[in-house]
Formats: sequence, C-alpha cells, structure tokens
Amino acid sequence: MKNTKKQGKFTLFVYPERPNYFIGVCLEFDLIQEGKTAQETMENIKRASWNYLITIIKKRWSDSLLNKQAPKVYWDKYKAYLEYLKKKDEEKKRLMWQELLQQQLYNPAIFRRLANV
Repeated sequence: MKNTKKQGKFTLFVYPERPNYFIGVCLEFDLIQEGKTAQETMENIKRASWNYLITIIKKRWSDSLLNKQAPKVYWDKYKAYLEYLKKKDEEKKRLMWQELLQQQLYNPAIFRRLANV
C-alpha cells in the first residue's frame, strides 16, 4: 500500500548501536534520529516523523515523499528484530507447555488417577 496524504502507515524502529546510544528509524519516510535511551530515541523519531508528515500535508508536497524507503540495512535490522520476537514468543510458549506438563506430572491427583486406571 502506498502512503498518501489521506491514508497510510509508517513503521518506527529503535535499536541499540552501542552502550547509551540508540538509533531510531522511520522505515517508510527514511528518517533517522538518535538518543541516549531507547525511550528518548523513540520520542525523537515519533516527533520527527509526525512533523515530517504534517509538513508534507500542509505544503501539499508530493505523496512520493511519504514513500521513501529507508536503506536495506535498516529493513534487515527490523526483520531480524521481528524474527527475534517470534523466536522469543515460541520459546515462551514452549516453556509454558513444559511448565504445565511438569505441574501435571507432579500433581498427586494425576498420580492417583493414573494408579486407578
């Protein structure tokens, strides 16, 4: 979907570059901000993206400015982060099932039921 002045979306992504230094990226507008904390950086990139959008709308500039893709390196970092979250979620689910099975295995009522079968 192409962004227009009437509708669209933009993705904000913050990642640590080194200790006490974070990079924030707006992937669809190709904007970059920095900060000392993840929260500060997210606020910086939100503000920059919002101001960029408002300026384009007010000045009636071309919609093409709302569809400038960030360089591939940032998209790759974002995709790697999404994969990390997916694996983390899968791991959390796996651990939850393991914990549930352990609770059932160590539940005396389960053993009594198994003994009566």
